[in-house]
Amino acid sequence: MNDKELLELAVESQEYITPLRHALHEIPELGWQEEKTISLIQSEIREIARTSDVKMSYQEKEGGLWVDLTFHPEKERILYRADIDALPIEEQTGLPFSSNHPGVMHACGHDCHSAMLLGALKLFASGKFTPHYNLRLVWQRAEEVGTIQSGASKLVEEGVVEGISHCYGLHISSTESYGTFISRPNYLMCRAGHLHIEVDCLGGHVMRPELGSNAIDIISEIHMALKGFELRKLGPNEIISFVPSISRAGSGCNIRPDHGEMWYAIHNFLPEERLDDFISSIKTRIGLIIQSYPDASLSKFHYHPGYPPLINDPDNTQFVKNLLDQHFETRKISFMFSGEDFSYYLQNRIGSYWLLGARKGEQTDHHTSGFNPDESVLWQGVAFWLLLSSKPYGLKLSGSKEALAWA
Repeated sequence: MNDKELLELAVESQEYITPLRHALHEIPELGWQEEKTISLIQSEIREIARTSDVKMSYQEKEGGLWVDLTFHPEKERILYRADIDALPIEEQTGLPFSSNHPGVMHACGHDCHSAMLLGALKLFASGKFTPHYNLRLVWQRAEEVGTIQSGASKLVEEGVVEGISHCYGLHISSTESYGTFISRPNYLMCRAGHLHIEVDCLGGHVMRPELGSNAIDIISEIHMALKGFELRKLGPNEIISFVPSISRAGSGCNIRPDHGEMWYAIHNFLPEERLDDFISSIKTRIGLIIQSYPDASLSKFHYHPGYPPLINDPDNTQFVKNLLDQHFETRKISFMFSGEDFSYYLQNRIGSYWLLGARKGEQTDHHTSGFNPDESVLWQGVAFWLLLSSKPYGLKLSGSKEALAWA
C-alpha cells in the first residue's frame, strides 16, 4: 500500500476517532484513578480484536496497558505511546461533551491521544495494510502526576520496553499551527522538578502581633527573596524556569497562622552538579530569613526531581522529519520548559517525541479551563502512526528536504 492510500485510510478514521474522543473527554480521571478510561479503552480493544485476523496479545499492568500486534515474527517491534489521565481543573469550554466529573478535565489532550492510537489500532488490525514492523501500542496512566513514580516509569519497570527497538510519542498542541508536526533533536523538554517548603512558628491572636511570628510574613519575605533568584545565582544564560506554584497559610481572619507552605517549579536543563548547588543556595537563603523571626523554623525543604529531561535521538528525529516532510509541514521548536515522562522510554530506547499543532481560532493554552484543540486534525495523528509503521528506520527517502536538516 502506498502513502496516498495510507493517508486516505487515516482520513477515513476521523469518523471513528471523533465520537471516541468525545466519550473519553466526558469521563476525565486523575493519574492512578483512570478506571472508567481504562474500561472504555479495553472495550474498544476487545471489539477491534473480535474481528481482527492479525495476531494480537494484550497486557494490563499497574502503569497502563498495551497491545502487541505481530505481523513478522522475525522482525523488530516498535512502540507507540498514548497517555490517558486528566487534570484537576474545572472545565469551562461549554462543549456538548464537556467533563461529567466536577473539578476534573482533559485539559492537555490525552483524550485525543488515546482516541488517535485506538484509531491506528483499528486500522492495523483490519488487515488493510501490513506494517513493516511488529508493533506495541501503549495506553499509559499517570503522565500528569509530575513525580518520579509516574505511569511511564512504572511501565518501564514492568517491562514495556523489553523486546522494543524504537519508541515514539505524539502530543496534541493547542498553541501551535494547525496540522504542523513539531519537534527538535536532542533536548526537547526539561527536567521538571518541584521544591516543597514548609515553615512553622508560634502564631497566635492577631491582637498580639508582638508575641511571636506570623507564617504569612515569613513566606512573603521568602517569596520576595526568591523572586529572580535564579538570575542572581546562575546568571542570564542558563536555561531555567523558577516559578512559585503554591503558597498558602492561614485559616481565619483573627488568627496569626503558625504554618506556611510553598511550592516552586524548577524546570531546567542544568547539569546535576549545578542544579544541586542552586537548590542548596535556596535553602541557605531561606534559612537566613527564618533566623530573623523568633520561634520560627524550616520544617520541610524537599526537592522532588520529577521527570528527567526528554532527549530525542538526533538521527531518529531527522528520519521522522524526512518521513513527515513528504506529506505535512514540520517545524523545529525551541526548548520547552514542560516536563514529559516519555523521557523514561527514551532513556532506554532510541526514539523521538513529536507534537501535532491543533490551534483553533484564538489559542487556549494547555492546563487551562478553556483548553479546546481543533479535533478535525486528529486523522493526522493516525497518519503519523501509519507512516512510521510503513517504512524501515534509516530508509533514504527521495525528495527529503535535506537542506532543512535539523542539526
